[in-house]
Amino acid sequence: MNTNAWILMALAITGEIAGTSFLKLANGWERPWAWVGVGAGFGLAMLLLGQLLKKLDVSVVYAIWSGVAIALIAVVGAVVFGEAMSWRRAAGLVATIIGIVLLQLDTRAA
Repeated sequence: MNTNAWILMALAITGEIAGTSFLKLANGWERPWAWVGVGAGFGLAMLLLGQLLKKLDVSVVYAIWSGVAIALIAVVGAVVFGEAMSWRRAAGLVATIIGIVLLQLDTRAA
């Protein structure tokens, strides 16, 4: 991936993390204002993913976007929302990151 693609990917991941964080903050309909952040975050992510898919394989884009977002939202959950982080969860995050790196390395070789 070129630099522009990485920037779009980072912004798409940021949108995903923001949308998911606002979803947690919304707590159902307890805080309706948070739904603005849900829509903005997920909307940004989808818009940018659409741009990335014009130039890159869907398997690569989706795997990197979802994998990195999953790993980072787990960290956000632990740090911001005080959710538990067991050694099993941490190992799963490391395995996710290793998988993303391997996918990216395979993409470069192709």
